[in-house]
Amino acid sequence: MSRWRRGSTMVGGALAAVLVVGAGVLPAGQGEAVAAVRNAPPERIVHELMSTDPGGSCGWGEARTYAAQLPQLRVEARDPDHVPPVAEKVMVQFRVAWQDGAGAERSYTYDTGYKSPIPGTPFTHTVTQPPSGEPQIPSDAVIRWDARAYDGEAWGPWSSDGGAGRCEVVLDSVRPGAPAVGSVRYPDDGVWHPGGEAGVFTFSAADGDSDVVRFRYTFFGETSKSVAAGADGTASVSWTPKSSGRFRVEVESFDAAQNVSGRTVYEFLVS
Repeated sequence: MSRWRRGSTMVGGALAAVLVVGAGVLPAGQGEAVAAVRNAPPERIVHELMSTDPGGSCGWGEARTYAAQLPQLRVEARDPDHVPPVAEKVMVQFRVAWQDGAGAERSYTYDTGYKSPIPGTPFTHTVTQPPSGEPQIPSDAVIRWDARAYDGEAWGPWSSDGGAGRCEVVLDSVRPGAPAVGSVRYPDDGVWHPGGEAGVFTFSAADGDSDVVRFRYTFFGETSKSVAAGADGTASVSWTPKSSGRFRVEVESFDAAQNVSGRTVYEFLVS
């Protein structure tokens, strides 16, 4: 069944109305222009124009992102019929899925309002928990999502069509534990130790924390720095005291969702 829509064109400097349909043409009146326009569906939303906040660029599998709270989903849409001065508008439908605490598959869709599909114009949706009484999105859930656009006549393909992956973001609202700190050269043992040489300080994720990705540390009187954690959840830095006295280093752990731990204070004495 054909779907009709009313358009316009310029004829002799005047704006004339025309009726356009799929592949057919009808005159809109004596002396008016006759035009044929086939409505093209919106384009597939590409992953480069999809992101989450917090989280970042769309990724899945090993490239999935992490968020400490339910994220806002963001996409940009494109429609080949949007060619100025024609102001085509589209809406975006988001599809969100996850497994609840019992392992059952859950999902919902959300439709945005209509906007012009131009570069820099985002269509957004913040992931929401189901109504009270229904299974909630648990911490550590992998939230999978994709999106498609609709121009009022035709749906574009899902962003995941054609073998493309669905964007994934892991909900992780649990803070890591405070890290352990140790040094052979300058132990935190209340004993004075000779200075003048560099000491190696090792930071370790708390027991049970398998997702620590970096440590932020601050030696007494200096600015904070960060160091990436290895696959074993540890990192080592070298530091040389410039004088004798009581020193300390303060260390925090960060997981992939940028949750930050409590602070560990490690004190040592240098003679």
